[in-house]
Amino acid sequence: MFFYLSKSLMWFASLGNIVSLLFLVGVALLFLNKIRWAKIFCGLSFLLLFLFGSLSLGSYIQNQLENRFPVPEKLPNEIEGIIVLGGVLDATITDSRKKLSLNGNIERVTSLIPLTKKYPDTTVIFTGGSGLLKRPDLKEAVKKKPLLQAVIQKSHKLVIENKARNTYENAVFTKKRIMGKGQGPWILVTSAFHMPRSVGVYRQQGINIIPYPVDFKTRQNVNFNLSFSPISGITGFDSSLHEWLGLFAYYLTGKTSQIFPAP
Repeated sequence: MFFYLSKSLMWFASLGNIVSLLFLVGVALLFLNKIRWAKIFCGLSFLLLFLFGSLSLGSYIQNQLENRFPVPEKLPNEIEGIIVLGGVLDATITDSRKKLSLNGNIERVTSLIPLTKKYPDTTVIFTGGSGLLKRPDLKEAVKKKPLLQAVIQKSHKLVIENKARNTYENAVFTKKRIMGKGQGPWILVTSAFHMPRSVGVYRQQGINIIPYPVDFKTRQNVNFNLSFSPISGITGFDSSLHEWLGLFAYYLTGKTSQIFPAP
């Protein structure tokens, strides 16, 4: 139930959708000769577009998420294994084209090249099912298995978890796979902006992890510079808002013990 509700609420949590809806309502009111209300709705639309497209608010908020967990300066000589979260595959295009279609989170996979060279005999768990309401059969881990086997030197060490539909289930189903395999630590690989929520749920499941953030979308420090770029601003804000709402929702439902997990 939580999975389906969160998917539905994400539409309303999209700044791009809100800006478009405000503008369309304003245009409709203009045709209905409701000039005052049309100005209000169109004005709100352009105000949001200016704030998030010119003042780098989206990038700033995303930067706070990405800077929460730094890349480890030094990794231990021995680890229990590596956990990689899904979110790299565009499942619908892959299914339509019958060919892998990857998105901007590809470093979650390519980071395995140096990591598996450093730890050639370690277990690698890739967790990712289908997050699509209408296509539960499009499981990311299954689709990407050939790519993962090509990246990992010893593919017999690869463990595929294909049931998880979200970050919480990533942790729950991973725990079932690693029971009896030692106390860790496990290197946790996911995008930097997604790391705080991921750390929260894995800690809540009692898994000893070392955060290894990848796929940075922002610079080390982001300031409020005037540079009109509405598409990138809105995109950055939407992905950040998704994470912040996820952090609050997971905390309120007991999936994490902290609203904003810290190192």
